[in-house]
Amino acid sequence: MIGIEETRMSKVAEKLRDIEVELSAEKGPFTLFALIEREDALGKWDVVVSANWIATNGKSVIQAIASKIKAKFRKEEQIMLSRILILAPSDSFVQNLNLIGVEHGTLRLTNNSFNGVSIKEAFLITSQRGGADS
Repeated sequence: MIGIEETRMSKVAEKLRDIEVELSAEKGPFTLFALIEREDALGKWDVVVSANWIATNGKSVIQAIASKIKAKFRKEEQIMLSRILILAPSDSFVQNLNLIGVEHGTLRLTNNSFNGVSIKEAFLITSQRGGADS
């Protein structure tokens, strides 16, 4: 039986997938685009993104994602999100998550640890093996 919280977060992940598809078409492919609940986050979720093209315009990417979240998410969905975090494609956390390949999906992971970060639950929307520009 699927729990109410799991169903709610699956819907949030689907909306984020739509945002990722839009942004990748506008700006270029993501190396990583994920929704992650850290074990120590007390029910708050991070949107974690990585792409080679972000390095020169990280602030505008955060603004674009935040704007699309405000437009597509209900208020109760928005308050579940803690932050939008940009990581370099070379970051070891990104590299380890990218061992799991998915593009424009919502692959759900539970109870994992990547580079010492304990993850209670995550939805990998895009995770490019070898990086998006390899």
